[in-house]
Amino acid sequence: MEYNQAVSYLISNFPQYQKFGIEGYKPYPCRMLSLLDWLGNPQNTFPSIHIAGTNGKGSVAHMLAAIFQCAGLRTGLYTSPHLIDFRERIQVNGQMIPHEEVVSFIKAFKEEKMQKLKGELPSFFDMTTAMAFHYFASQKTDIAVIETGLGGRLDSTNVLTAASVILSIITNIGLDHCDLLGDTLEKIAGEKAGIIKPGVPVVTGEYDPESFPVICSAAKKLGSPLYRAFERPFESYRLKEDTLYQRNNLKTVLCAVDVLREKSSFLAPLLTGEAVHNGLEHFKSMTRLRGRWERLAVNPAVIADTGHNAHGMKYLKAQLERESYKRLFFVFGVVRGKDLGSMALLLPRDAYYYFTQAAIPRALPSFELAAWGKEQGFDGEEVSTVAEAFRKAYEAAAEDDLILVGGSTFTVADLLENFFCEE
Repeated sequence: MEYNQAVSYLISNFPQYQKFGIEGYKPYPCRMLSLLDWLGNPQNTFPSIHIAGTNGKGSVAHMLAAIFQCAGLRTGLYTSPHLIDFRERIQVNGQMIPHEEVVSFIKAFKEEKMQKLKGELPSFFDMTTAMAFHYFASQKTDIAVIETGLGGRLDSTNVLTAASVILSIITNIGLDHCDLLGDTLEKIAGEKAGIIKPGVPVVTGEYDPESFPVICSAAKKLGSPLYRAFERPFESYRLKEDTLYQRNNLKTVLCAVDVLREKSSFLAPLLTGEAVHNGLEHFKSMTRLRGRWERLAVNPAVIADTGHNAHGMKYLKAQLERESYKRLFFVFGVVRGKDLGSMALLLPRDAYYYFTQAAIPRALPSFELAAWGKEQGFDGEEVSTVAEAFRKAYEAAAEDDLILVGGSTFTVADLLENFFCEE
């Protein structure tokens, strides 16, 4: 079996929420536990930081991983979804899982486990989570940073227990995936708070009057010390592409470092000021983070951002005000089920839009998005693919203009794969 065959087998045989939506969502318990039993429960062999939240959890995970690497720790990092290469999801010290390790895992599963399954197959995310835990254990990682996929309470990653988790982090709570997590901030907070472990410290990043009491109650019930990053004084650190939304993520990361210094005698002497400074300054390059207000070109400027819900776009207009440009072109594509009404209030009115769709089944058809845009009074046109939409924007833009690409992680992924793929 070759690497491409292994990934094709994974995609073809196991349902994937990120591409297909609710049909690919399978809450974890028995299938995930069965997978890990087969592997010898690798998730219990290394300490973990477990991160949930509506937005920012990927950035927080990457920042912490870079700090740990600069502290001399062999660091596992598990995030999702990937933008270009499936292996982006699973890294050790900034290096993606090797092709042969992916092949080995899939071959072993196919030969040893597949035929013995009774009932439902694992989900795509179950499989990738098990692969990550197995790889981190085999690599003898000193610590792993684990990002939830969706929600928290029933997420595949929530097989992690107080035996291995040394810190839980909830970045923020916003309205997203309401069909699965609930239609109020309180309900969604209850799902995210499901990652809190008995007696394990928890950091919450941003304050919201509806969701914060839910998190407080869950932490109190489990005897878990709660730390409020939003109350921490702001400290300025040099971040590449310093953006307004990353400032909240930065406070969350620094609060997490404070807690780890206080609670872990092993980590305290390693998490020096120098390790924090170097990790934060270089976290994007050290951990391969892309698509977060990423400046891809100049003259004309091209910026890609994976913000994909109203909560994640609340800084968009203010962030654009920090840019210098004459005209704004927006290559905009979303997935089904998003609250477009809330997004409309945050989208720039002075842009020319190319309403498009990513090459996944879950994408909202470009003609539907364009019709919505027209109803909302946005100026623009429908373009059926991200690649063609970007070509049109690039042809229309002058050197002093700005092309923004976003609305969905998958819109950005299509752009990067077609035009800005880094080896």
